[in-house]
Amino acid sequence: MDAMGKVAVLGLVLAGGSAHAYDLTALWESRNAGMTDTFYTTYYNDHAISGPANGFVDHGVAAWLPCSSNALDGPFGEPSYKGTPAAPDAPAGDGLAPSRSGHGYAVRMDFACAPPADARPLYRLYKSRPETDHVYTTSAEEVAALEASGYGFDRVEGYLFTSQVDGSTALYRLRKDNRATGQTVEHRYTLSASARASLRAKGWLDEGVAGYAFASYVNPTVAAVGFAGTYNGTNVSPTTPVTVPIRDVVPLRSQLALGGSPSGSSVYGMHASNVTKRPAGAAWQSLSFDLYTGTWFPPVPDASPLDHMPMYLHYASQAAANQLSAVPPYDGVAITFVPGNTLNGTVCDTVANTGGQIVFEIGEGTISCGPVLATPLRANTWYHVDYALDDAARVRLTVTQRATGVPLTFADGTTTYAGTVAGFYACPIQPPFGSLYADDSFCANPYSAHGFPSANTGYFIYAKMRATDISAQMRNLRVQWLDAGFAPL
Repeated sequence: MDAMGKVAVLGLVLAGGSAHAYDLTALWESRNAGMTDTFYTTYYNDHAISGPANGFVDHGVAAWLPCSSNALDGPFGEPSYKGTPAAPDAPAGDGLAPSRSGHGYAVRMDFACAPPADARPLYRLYKSRPETDHVYTTSAEEVAALEASGYGFDRVEGYLFTSQVDGSTALYRLRKDNRATGQTVEHRYTLSASARASLRAKGWLDEGVAGYAFASYVNPTVAAVGFAGTYNGTNVSPTTPVTVPIRDVVPLRSQLALGGSPSGSSVYGMHASNVTKRPAGAAWQSLSFDLYTGTWFPPVPDASPLDHMPMYLHYASQAAANQLSAVPPYDGVAITFVPGNTLNGTVCDTVANTGGQIVFEIGEGTISCGPVLATPLRANTWYHVDYALDDAARVRLTVTQRATGVPLTFADGTTTYAGTVAGFYACPIQPPFGSLYADDSFCANPYSAHGFPSANTGYFIYAKMRATDISAQMRNLRVQWLDAGFAPL
């Protein structure tokens, strides 16, 4: 899925009876086990260059923080690290103005990064070999003490709240010491009480609460620029910035209109929300719609106009472009319609390369051929589709030919595909205490690397095609919650 533009994001949170506006950005985590060093940063290029080439393993996003300007210096005037020519904090031409921070993303993010009330800067310091360590603190006094003991100031990574605000949770800080020397060798930070307990059980020392941050992307409004389609029911054009609400779609009983408008040689139909609150008893998130295939699938005189059409549930993203982050993380499980039997290089060779097929697109492009149909979807035909996903990554799917009411048969011989995609994730979906150790405690991160965002339950519907009106081919679109017996809530 390619980027067509950029999106700036404004979060508005009510705390203490007054409104505070701030921009949230991801706090990335990576770890070098050989160096016993865990590295956190809100600057993506910092995270990227610390990767495999330098021995660090991507652990995903540990938390979401209000961002800070990249013009900030340390508490005693220490100059801030501004990146390198190869990996600058701000994209080319963006400059280093205090009012805007690029944060190292390929697609510019127009963050204001104003300091929130009741929050303090999160300072990053570093000590090099032989006992490398990154440490993060909101205390100027601790910065002074660390600098006196050999740590150097790097930068401000964002803000942590000093007390809990609406939607926030405690960010725990732990450390591990070298038993022989007594020197601190590593610091870890986590929002997960389970990961905290696992680390403590492995000998890590608990240093309490570093501050308060967010476990998910909770902003209630999105200012969208530079893409064509519908965001949360509001039509958006490439030229006119539109601030749109993230709707509370629980329970959503009305139909959704999937917008679409030209962008170059393609037409993009979109509808998205990256927050959906759950009603009591919710067990499944569901998506249902009627689909007219038109000339999407062969055989047709010309090549199919459809590139592919992913429809994500449990979707969440940092929304930098097209509601997809310019870089990860975005996640969820999509039912995806494709011409033939191939998507992103994955060939579902159990079915013929004709007609239209259904696959699951997981996270950032992993493909599961589980739901392929025994008989491909036909051109110029109406179908009804019901898709459901739960927190354990179990999926259920039925496809019915609307004119006859006859359900289609999947390649496994069933008319209701019921399976799981949990095996596609390196980390357990819902890691319980006792299953996490020092090296994999990141599996409890809100976005562990290529993980499943069970706590985030938005949705994202996207069609990429040429010269086709998506709104004429999709009707009765609903996203809603179901209880354990699949009854709508």
